[in-house]
Amino acid sequence: MEQIEFLSAVLIVSPHPARLAEFYREVVGVPLQDEAHGTSRAHYGCNLGDLHFAIHPLKTFPDRRHGVGAVKLALNVFDLKALVERLESKGVRPLYPPQDTGFFISTAIHDPDGNYIEFTQMCDEWFSLLEERRRSRLDVLSRWKAVKGAS
Repeated sequence: MEQIEFLSAVLIVSPHPARLAEFYREVVGVPLQDEAHGTSRAHYGCNLGDLHFAIHPLKTFPDRRHGVGAVKLALNVFDLKALVERLESKGVRPLYPPQDTGFFISTAIHDPDGNYIEFTQMCDEWFSLLEERRRSRLDVLSRWKAVKGAS
């Protein structure tokens, strides 16, 4: 059986994709671009690390389903304090003050569609784990090269 090893994309489906994309661009700081490729409808997307992040209109998906609350997003930042200051300068108050869990510091907001968005400033141990995965060739590019070389 094929093992799932990586997450390739996070897609948010919205009845108001333009409004939501503007919020993510202007308030949160996600570098969304207008996209339309293949047979997809116009939407907003960008790469965040090794995965694709996109906001799509409801009509993009055959099931036309969307909902709030079922999926929570956690976005990594390197300076949570600066992010909180930017959010507050745009009139967005965090749901709770930054909390240190020992593994990361986090806070959260609701986006205009009501989705729960957490911001995490990960500890050094997390990045050390990522470095070890890369050294062990368990990162997405190493795995892709291994599979392509084997075929």
